[in-house]
Amino acid sequence: MRFAAALIAVFLAMPAVAEPVAYTIVDGSEIPDSLTGTPGSAEDGRVLYFDMAATGCSGCHGSPSGPGAQAAAGEAAPSLSGVGARLNEGAIRLWIVAPRVLAPETTMPGYYSAGQRMEPEDPRFGMPRLTAREIEHLVAYLMEQRAQ
Repeated sequence: MRFAAALIAVFLAMPAVAEPVAYTIVDGSEIPDSLTGTPGSAEDGRVLYFDMAATGCSGCHGSPSGPGAQAAAGEAAPSLSGVGARLNEGAIRLWIVAPRVLAPETTMPGYYSAGQRMEPEDPRFGMPRLTAREIEHLVAYLMEQRAQ
């Protein structure tokens, strides 16, 4: 009985993990609607962008704005400097969620496919690499990146 109570306590203490939400790709060029129904936080998106363990964005794309705007060493991917002026938020969202829809030969991974988190100790086991909320944060941050 004590084991069952302890097991229930552990289960209840686990964070709630949301399943990926459905989205619609329009004209093969964008996901126009927010995955969460609300805008993300640009500041939280900036933190994610530079967090190599979470996204790796800056490792391939470099710093997108400010005096240090530059491509990453080796230029593994295009600079995102000014991306918010070039693309709308729906296109940026699609690049993060499913980049091969836009560029079939790209080496950029999609970040919103079920089963990307495969470490058994990960509380988001079986889920996408990023949550819908994290994607919206990145979209908000990248939309702020305008040509300097």
